[in-house]
Amino acid sequence: MKKKTLLFLVASLIFSSQYALAQHHDDHEHTPLEEEMEHIGDAWKLVRRAVRNPDQFPAAAEQVEIMIKHAKKSIDMEPSLLAQQEGDAAKKKFIEGYRKGMKHTVSLLEELHAALKAGDAEKASATIDKINDARKKGHKAYKPEDED
Repeated sequence: MKKKTLLFLVASLIFSSQYALAQHHDDHEHTPLEEEMEHIGDAWKLVRRAVRNPDQFPAAAEQVEIMIKHAKKSIDMEPSLLAQQEGDAAKKKFIEGYRKGMKHTVSLLEELHAALKAGDAEKASATIDKINDARKKGHKAYKPEDED
């Protein structure tokens, strides 16, 4: 009997936490930039898995094309943290840094795409490391901490 109760308790916690997370996620209205970044993130998950297997490189290359498209759209958008910058000079510097970072990201994605098309696993892996570094730096500087 105790096992059934424990199993029920664990299942309840799992489902209730998933519901709470879904509710929290739905309460937030996404900006156009966040939507573009979601598309990039979804494709990135698929790419990271696919690059482990050279047979999956063509599928990964297709996902990278999607990422490039959304990253290019993102260049001219404004991160929500722009509003927190004080003064025109700070805002200008902030947005220039963001755009420079997004252009760099696009160039890295194009590099990854070329490596995948060429079947160059070593180059693809090295480029993924560069993208991960750029992603971490960019999110630290331009993404609010409370966003997923």
